[in-house]
Amino acid sequence: MTGYGQFCAVARALDVLGERWALLVVRELLLGASTFTEIRRGLPRIPRATLSARLRALRAAGIVDDSYRLTEAGVALAPVVRELARWAVAAESAALTEDDLDTAALTWDMQRRINVDALPEQTVVVAVDFTDRDEKYWLHLSRTGVNLCRQDTGAPVDIWLAAPTMAVTRWWLGEQSWAQLLRHPDVHVHGDLALQRQMHRWFARYVFSPEALGTPS
Repeated sequence: MTGYGQFCAVARALDVLGERWALLVVRELLLGASTFTEIRRGLPRIPRATLSARLRALRAAGIVDDSYRLTEAGVALAPVVRELARWAVAAESAALTEDDLDTAALTWDMQRRINVDALPEQTVVVAVDFTDRDEKYWLHLSRTGVNLCRQDTGAPVDIWLAAPTMAVTRWWLGEQSWAQLLRHPDVHVHGDLALQRQMHRWFARYVFSPEALGTPS
């Protein structure tokens, strides 16, 4: 027997979704991933073989189709994912720790949550330097497209944000405001002053922030 062998609806749901990574694959598809590569960029620590296996299982369960799209049954999981996020925001046992920090996942989430309508007319390059990890990423932002680069393309950088990973993550999650992030002693922003004043409006931030969930931060 591979399942829980219980009549309970919770147990039967976990027979389908209880494997490690399975529900996070669903989360990525809910947030707009449409290819194998995009799912992996949202889940940078998942092995390729594991992702392939989870997708096969989700297809067999009628949750995902052959084109990496959620079926009606898959879309119906959106409130489940949202309520798990709401629980984690409130539960001390699920508090953010250093082990949860991942610059690749964080910057990928940032690039897909850009408020393009708030961007200036010209393309803007924002470099994010995670000073505690010596890791850098470049966001190329324009009203026609957003690109995340892990290497310097040579394009002039308009704004440099240098900060510890935890500080940027807490801001992104909605635990701190932009003003609070800038007051952090180890956070530094350099570059075009006019763009710096606009910068906080470019990011919609985490889709499951306390504000978005209606949960006190």
